[in-house]
Amino acid sequence: MELIKKHKWAIILAVLTAIIVSYPQIYLRYDHRDIYKGIDLMGASDDESPWMSRVREVQDGHLLMSNPYFKEGKNDPYLVQPFGSIIVAYTGKFFGLGINNTILLSRLLFVFILFLIIYAFILLTSGDKLTALAVTSSLLLGKSLIGRRGLFELLSGNSPSTTFLALTRPVNPIMTWLFFFGFLLSFWLFFERRQRLWGILSALILGLSFYDYFYTWSFLYAFCGVLMLILLIQKKWQDVKRIFFILLAGLLISIPFFINLYRCMMWPTHQEVGQRIGLVDGRMPSIGILVVLLFVIFFIFFPKQWKERYIFFLALVIAPFVVLNQQIITTKALMISHYHWYMHVPLAIIIILMTFFLRFPKRFNIFKKAVALLVIVVSIYTGVLIQQSSYAAQEERIIENQKYGPLMDWFNDNAKAEEVVFANVPTSKAVVIYTPLNVFYHPTVKYLFGGERNRLTETLFLFYRLEGIGKDDAKNVFFKDRREISASIYGIYYRETAGGFEAIPDEILEKLVEEYQNTFTLSTAEYFEHLTSKYGVNYLVWDKKYNPEWRLDNYSFLKKVAEIDDFVIYVKED
Repeated sequence: MELIKKHKWAIILAVLTAIIVSYPQIYLRYDHRDIYKGIDLMGASDDESPWMSRVREVQDGHLLMSNPYFKEGKNDPYLVQPFGSIIVAYTGKFFGLGINNTILLSRLLFVFILFLIIYAFILLTSGDKLTALAVTSSLLLGKSLIGRRGLFELLSGNSPSTTFLALTRPVNPIMTWLFFFGFLLSFWLFFERRQRLWGILSALILGLSFYDYFYTWSFLYAFCGVLMLILLIQKKWQDVKRIFFILLAGLLISIPFFINLYRCMMWPTHQEVGQRIGLVDGRMPSIGILVVLLFVIFFIFFPKQWKERYIFFLALVIAPFVVLNQQIITTKALMISHYHWYMHVPLAIIIILMTFFLRFPKRFNIFKKAVALLVIVVSIYTGVLIQQSSYAAQEERIIENQKYGPLMDWFNDNAKAEEVVFANVPTSKAVVIYTPLNVFYHPTVKYLFGGERNRLTETLFLFYRLEGIGKDDAKNVFFKDRREISASIYGIYYRETAGGFEAIPDEILEKLVEEYQNTFTLSTAEYFEHLTSKYGVNYLVWDKKYNPEWRLDNYSFLKKVAEIDDFVIYVKED
């Protein structure tokens, strides 16, 4: 009880932050209670739909999430680490919640916990409550103000973003930051106090982070490696030994992860899928402006009198240079934006604000409190503004998505778990979130082993065939849609290697046009029936409003079994 009283403002701000993050989902149910059909913010925030589908896949009993979309591939090696989704899914299952309330609970509970973990880390390393409150609030609610554009938008009276706060997205970055800052907190306590319990907890978090997010554990190992090097220079052998055993224990916990990684590397389509997710060859060094600026600010201004704190944070500001340039040794360039947004930007906010507050002379303590209070208030205002503006910008889409509610209810009442549904992309996204069914196609499958090139092209061709794109129209349409075709078949490969999705070479498009034209040895009905049989489709959904040109009622091998508003549901005739 004494601890709660001592840190009551942290608890209050943690609750407030969790409410701000969860507010759009809660408000939707109240604001549109007369038309709400059980579809929450699906697709409103960045990558929300794929993360929801992964949580649903775990709730359906497939813990590894090898392929949440297809009936096939459930036992493939996983490419998206599953642990964060498992924690979210089983938290909901513990309370008997469906997918919507599971996501809502995760936004409330884990954001609350995350705030307190970051607060504790800043408090223990700065020694000042107000600094910890200001820094944590700024990181979780005001991160969009980093950079001139975000701050300029706010000063102009506009929202810095209309895609919701980053924490609104399910699982990541909430779980990512729980592991990242959970490790930094426990490791700092171990580093400062030399207590074995904190070392064991650090090793456990580090080992488990392998199963949550690649960029977390790789950054933390780089950080610990740099710290060990600094300690070696200082000839602190015992500290080096202690850290080595934490890293070794983390590796022992991660053994199943590396077994899965070996299976991935041996998989026939490993190189193909690796290119789609941005794993490309390269040895060019990379120096981010933010990490250089952070290092300079730290080197010049960060207080040096507390030696252990100084070398701890020195290792944190050097680690980005290591992870940004690992490709010089490994020859495999990674998506460095993941390090930037989830590690480097948070560390920049923390270290710059900590440096600012720690440098305040004691005689200006009142001014320091005023500035800290201003940071907290601006951060809260920014968070609320972003959530309100994003809800307003996405409201029409959210309302439109309610049409999927009755359709999902029909499938839950009539279909068997794991059956396969053919539908357009928006409907397929709803199916894998709100039912235990699989789909014929999902855009995220290109980042999994189940998304072989042949299947992706067959799907693309079938959709074009249903839209009435003829043999002679193919070249004009394919070149016009080059950006969408590039993304759907090659993922982010051309964005990472050539500067944009539309940079896909003309000769590849020409080859795709030729492949498409070759499908015309079969009529559209024959091609349609062939592919739906090949991939075990049980149900077909025609959205008459979204895809009027499909005309599924013209295909004799389909039997209509239900019609719900704009949707017609078919089964295949025996």
